[in-house]
Order: sequence, then C-alpha cells, then structure tokens
Amino acid sequence: MKTTTIAVLSAAVLLGGLAPLAVRADATAVSANQTATVPIATQDTKTFNLNPAIQKQYGGATFTLKSLSASPETTEFVLARHVPDGIAKEVDEQLMKMSYLVTDDNGWIYEYQKAKEQFQEQPDGSFVPHYTENVKPLQGKPKELTIRPYVGGWYDDTSTMFSDKANVTATLTGQYPLTLDQGKIGSVSVTGVDFGKDKTVLKLAIAGETASVQKTGTWLVQNGKRLDYIRNELVGVKDGVYQYELEFPAVDPTAQLEVLTKRMTPVTFMKELEMKVQLPQ
Repeated sequence: MKTTTIAVLSAAVLLGGLAPLAVRADATAVSANQTATVPIATQDTKTFNLNPAIQKQYGGATFTLKSLSASPETTEFVLARHVPDGIAKEVDEQLMKMSYLVTDDNGWIYEYQKAKEQFQEQPDGSFVPHYTENVKPLQGKPKELTIRPYVGGWYDDTSTMFSDKANVTATLTGQYPLTLDQGKIGSVSVTGVDFGKDKTVLKLAIAGETASVQKTGTWLVQNGKRLDYIRNELVGVKDGVYQYELEFPAVDPTAQLEVLTKRMTPVTFMKELEMKVQLPQ
C-alpha cells in the first residue's frame, strides 16, 4: 500500500467537516459503464441504492463512482480513487485540494454532512482508497444528481486562512438587502434578521453555483464577538439565487451587531471528473 497524501483543507470544508483526501495507491483497472445504473427496487423513490460504475479520468488519475444511495436522513456517494505514482505535480496539487458539490436537475445544492476514506483490498491483493461523502437528503423528486469536483473557495489571504486580512464586515442597521463583497468569488446579501427569545436567524441570498461555499464563511458579530452558528440551511432557490438561514444564539437587538464574511478565491469546476446519475422515479 502506498503513502496516503492528506489534502489541504478549503475554507468551506474547514467550517463544515472533513476535506477529501488525495491518495496514491496501487489499483487494478475497473471496468465501467458510463451511463448504466442498477437500482435496488423499493416502493419509496427517496430510498434507493444505485451502482453506477461511472468512471472518469483526469491527468492519469482514475475516479470510479461505486455507489449512490439515498434515505430520508442522507444522500451518500462512494468514489474509488486511483492516483498513480509519477503523476504531474500540478495535477497532484489539484487533486489534493479537491472538494465536491452535489446538485440536482432542479438547481438544488446538497449541503455537506460528513466524509471518510478507507482502503479496500482488491482480489489481486492491492488496496484502493474509497472516499465516502454524505450530503443532505434529496429535496423533492429530482430526476438527476450531479457530483461536481472543484478546487478553490479559499479565504483570499496570502498568509493564513484564519487571518483577519480576509475579513469583510458590515453593520446591521435594519435596512435590507445589505450586500457584502466577497472578492473574486462574488457577494452575499443579508435579506433580514429574525430576533427570537432563544435564537437569532440571519437570512442570506447568494447568487450562483458557489453559494454553498460562500455562505460557509459568514457569521454574526455581537459587540465585537463572533458567534458561531448552530444551524445553517438552504431554504429555497429561485432564478439561480439561493436563500439560506443561519441560526445563532439569541442576541440583544439593541447591541452593536455586524455581519462578518470572508473574501474568497474563485471556484474552478473540474468538468473532466463531473458525474451525472439518473435517479429512479
């Protein structure tokens, strides 16, 4: 078994969970059908297990989608990933930093839940890394899911991802929308704030396919203290604009309140590795 290379964490993943790993390992060729899906029949179209065997290649690396499953609690995909020794340095660096965006044919983005990577032994005795990622449950009745690898979405600072140099802040005055410029990746708009006895809900609107990355680096600040959100949820999408709700602890509406976000680098989608899966209806 070869050496495992741990990926650099993106700004979004740092706040949401584990980053994917780029791994080198010996692997045998996997036969693949680019379009075939083999569903396990159920009465509920929101609960299924597909074995697409979709295979993609990029710069000498091979990615095979082994399974895609859904339940009322989660949507899960498993990728077998072979990154051979001797691969070009620039390709290796991209794969190390790669994350995944899962969308459907209705434009919905499925938020990250968790991820893991394990080695599985093959019949010839070699070991192939299998990356498993869980995202939110299916929304409505989509016909197709797309798994979109990407790089980018880092905090836009030359020294460290946690540096205040990447900060963008704006004072909440009750006038909405309040738009904050996130630099090369785009902007985020605060469309309202709900003040409750036990929680505060910050409402955001973000245009474009990188919305889930952009909202991750956003916080509420009370009297100069950054508050971590308890819940963040996509609640709607219309004409390519995504509506999010970020729930924070209750605050004093008369306190000095600000929104803090980050300038970010742009996102580059790796089209060569994009995988589309038809879902049972």
